[in-house]
Amino acid sequence: MTATDRTRRLAAAVAAALAAAAAAGLSAPPAFAQSPAPTSVFLDLDNPQVPGNPPRAANLEVLFAEDPTGVLAMQLDVDTADATIYFGAGPGCETPDNVPNIECEIADPGTSNLFSFTIAAATGTPLGEHDYTLTVLLDGAEVHTETGTVDVVEDRYDGVFSDYGAEDLTFTDIAAGSTVDVQPRFTQHSALPDDTYAVVAAFGAGMANMGAEGVDHDAPWDNCSPNIWEPMFATQFCFFLDYEDAPGTTFQLAGPIEYAIDADAPGPLAVCACGYSLFAVNQAVFDRDFGEPWWDPDSPDLMTLEAAADQDAIDDDNDGDLVIETSDRPYDLAVEGADLRGGEVELTIPIGNDGPARALNRPAFEGEPSYFVRGQLPAGAEVVSVDNPDGSGWRCFDDAELDDRREALEVDTELDRIDFACAFSGLSPGESVDVTITVDVSDATGAPGRVEVDAFFRGVDGVNLDGDPSDNSAALTVDGRSLPNTGSSTIVFVAVAAGALVLGIVLFIVARRRKPPADPA
Repeated sequence: MTATDRTRRLAAAVAAALAAAAAAGLSAPPAFAQSPAPTSVFLDLDNPQVPGNPPRAANLEVLFAEDPTGVLAMQLDVDTADATIYFGAGPGCETPDNVPNIECEIADPGTSNLFSFTIAAATGTPLGEHDYTLTVLLDGAEVHTETGTVDVVEDRYDGVFSDYGAEDLTFTDIAAGSTVDVQPRFTQHSALPDDTYAVVAAFGAGMANMGAEGVDHDAPWDNCSPNIWEPMFATQFCFFLDYEDAPGTTFQLAGPIEYAIDADAPGPLAVCACGYSLFAVNQAVFDRDFGEPWWDPDSPDLMTLEAAADQDAIDDDNDGDLVIETSDRPYDLAVEGADLRGGEVELTIPIGNDGPARALNRPAFEGEPSYFVRGQLPAGAEVVSVDNPDGSGWRCFDDAELDDRREALEVDTELDRIDFACAFSGLSPGESVDVTITVDVSDATGAPGRVEVDAFFRGVDGVNLDGDPSDNSAALTVDGRSLPNTGSSTIVFVAVAAGALVLGIVLFIVARRRKPPADPA
């Protein structure tokens, strides 16, 4: 046998041995040899859970001495019935609806890894301990397992006691410029915790935190303060370090919180759909949320909390509703139309408020507009550009935003289409702003367009706060070849105007007189 033959036979033998090892599953070392155990695993479920409460943030931290290889995964299973304990999926997580388990993955783990998700107990979840099993896997191999419990209790104490009942208050037919004294009652339902440090009253101003106008409030006592800790929330706090622990007693502030209505507020409008509450905190929560007390406890200018003259118990929760509705007082938005001549022209559309009330800023969400102008150009005309006017939150929509808002803009319109739209936050009585649009009317046929102005919101019970809708719409014409531009909406709103039949006849005669001669062909 030659050396070459021996080499070939040895190679064949090695290949056969490798094949046999592969078939037997021995081509690689066992999985556990490739999957180092984590140096630390910490699961925080923010126990206990309260049935029906909002989900609470939870997380799992997994640490390794060196960067691991493969996908890091976790599986958390709670041994309880469906539709009881449930999870909210965080990054890389999946959880079936109403099933008490969650699985998460980190595709490229490092030495420090954090899985984030939420956990909650549905209404009706049995109180007590619910066993769970946590499994951590690296590249499919189990590297850690542990068991524990999800604790479900009737109520949890995080240093905040809220077992008070708050009285709801409603004030109607309030004149603009008035001040409303708000002094609700609160019933203490159970004993305060032993570590109570302070009792706190909080009074909100509704949508004022979103820039809404209409109402403001003040609590001018040394132990009261606006919300300097979270300025986005328009809240006045009053703090009581000297308090009474008296379950069954109904308390009241010694003086009212004053809510001032804007002097030019329209109505009827719920300028305040607000709220207030009374709660107690321990010192850790007080220090965390409010800092150290800054007022002189011996000051003569302190608000106090005392037993109310009316001791009728309030069996509600500690969130009281405050509604303040203004009396009838409209604003009057008005728009003027225009007649277009030439090829590319600059169209100026005046938007005004004839009063007597101010068109207040009342956004649905922070940064959202309260009013809008929408328009349909004469047939064949095209928008070249729209300028943003100066003034109270004015902005005109580009094509993308116009498409996004089209559904809202098309509500209650007489237009066949919307070619341009602008939005604004408000207008004072007597104020006027010009909307400037560059339009190409080279191919305009003469069929008229229209422009409208309106609000995104309404008053109490859906009332239109605009006292004269007849001037909310006007015509846009080309070379005077269409219906006359009067600056009013007689064309659109003729059906609701008094004497509609007579006015319709007049408009018909005018239109006939302005009709261009027939084509001789």
